[in-house]
Amino acid sequence: MIALLTGGAGVVGKALCRELLARGVCVRVLTLPGDSLAKTLPKEVDVYYGDVTDLNSMRDAFLGVDVVYHLAAILLSTKPGMFERVNTEGTRNVLSACKLANVRRILYVSSISVTYPILTPYGESKKRGESLVRASGLEWTIVRPTLVIGDGGGVEFNMFRDYVKKFPVYFMPGGGKSLKRPVRSVDLVKGIAVAGLEEKAVGKTYALAGSTVMSMAEMAEHVLSVAGMRHLMVPLPWWISKRLAVLKSWIGGERVSAEQALAGFLYDAAPSIEEAETDLEYHPGCPFE
Repeated sequence: MIALLTGGAGVVGKALCRELLARGVCVRVLTLPGDSLAKTLPKEVDVYYGDVTDLNSMRDAFLGVDVVYHLAAILLSTKPGMFERVNTEGTRNVLSACKLANVRRILYVSSISVTYPILTPYGESKKRGESLVRASGLEWTIVRPTLVIGDGGGVEFNMFRDYVKKFPVYFMPGGGKSLKRPVRSVDLVKGIAVAGLEEKAVGKTYALAGSTVMSMAEMAEHVLSVAGMRHLMVPLPWWISKRLAVLKSWIGGERVSAEQALAGFLYDAAPSIEEAETDLEYHPGCPFE
């Protein structure tokens, strides 16, 4: 079996390469031309260069492939239209490349943020990507990771961790009451790998989360405890949080909009993983143990 990973040179992609190789799968990676991270991939991986926003640049990578793991996406951006261009239209191009090469199956890595009651531009782009995948006519599986922690990955958690460690007094939008179910990178990777290979996963959407539900405030306390810090958390009402542009710069800097920076504090992301446990033998641990 041959698997193609779009965006496979990133942190999660590289770990997924190792997981699939260990399962006896031949692995290809599609990554952007000039991507220096391609040099760090396992030597058994075949590397193809192309851009998901340019269908013709990536068509050769799909030839002879049995399953595509579509990871390539933009998570953080303040450029207008960037999420739509890469996450939605890029997915449309990947699906077209699959059909042109007669690829049978696709695993789409979405985001738990598509379940938020009000979507950010990022969440909207991933939800539209899901719709395209479901309507593609391919054998599809969708996974929705929650907050990823560990192995150098988890951009959102890393920003949160750095924020609460940065100041002796830090503001917590909404008092940090929103509930999360963070997932270890190692568990996420195994879940993604199996979801793309397991026949009973075809036509299904899975939340890939960790074992433990905790609030944002509890996560902050853990971060500080591990670092040996005793910072003071000040709850910040939502109406004030939304008006403090400075909070955006503290949390995410220029890479993220104020809307996206605050979304994680506002909405719960603690989904059931029962279906993944049953179908994928998915039994994650707690990132904070």
